[in-house]
Amino acid sequence: MNIRKIVSHAVAAGLLAVGAWLPCVSQASVVIAGTRIVYNATDSEVTLKLSNVGKSPALTQVWLDKGDPKADPSTLDLPFVLTPPLARIDPDKSQTIRIAYTGEALPKDRETLFWFNLLEVPPKPKAGEVGQNFVQLAFRSRLKFFFRPAGLPGNADDAPGKLNWHLGTLNGKPVLEVANPTAYHVTIIEAHVGEGEHAPKFEEGNMVAPGGQASLPLTGAPAASGKVSFTTLNDYGGPVKHESALK
Repeated sequence: MNIRKIVSHAVAAGLLAVGAWLPCVSQASVVIAGTRIVYNATDSEVTLKLSNVGKSPALTQVWLDKGDPKADPSTLDLPFVLTPPLARIDPDKSQTIRIAYTGEALPKDRETLFWFNLLEVPPKPKAGEVGQNFVQLAFRSRLKFFFRPAGLPGNADDAPGKLNWHLGTLNGKPVLEVANPTAYHVTIIEAHVGEGEHAPKFEEGNMVAPGGQASLPLTGAPAASGKVSFTTLNDYGGPVKHESALK
């Protein structure tokens, strides 16, 4: 089944209904157990559970990409096999997705980031609905997928404490400059400099790659010295608070 045709047909149906100014409420029925996936190189596979909490069957398709959400899945050549790539999930039922690494070379000195995609396509309208105006939308979810080689120095839980912070400016506006010297990706969901209700903040979320750096825009100009309080996400998607001195 061609995923591009599924998406185009579903979106076209939605646009026709919206053009007729019909009210509608629509939401995804299939939920993913988890908010991120970590694949340790020592594992033979990882599994992910999809559950249909809706009242109708759902057709799902899953794939990985390298970071381009517009990439055609049929053109991607990645060292992973997802089973099953296409599945029907009945109401109140679940489907386990198995992801296996096929062994092609990936960097061994740092994590590699991919993205897990789930496309959910609703069923065709029932016989009694034929001829009526309706909205039919395909829902797509994307999760971060981290491939973690064996033998990396340190561990992912300690990586946030090793970030280096200092103040800077970008286009004349204050920013927090953060550098990641570790082999792990660090997702920062918020940060602030100093204390108090009016402390300059960053609240937009960002991820710093291994050996990478980022500029986090602040809501105001902070003092030249002090500490940074920030929150990151761990392997399970849970928030963890940290403090660090400005360099």
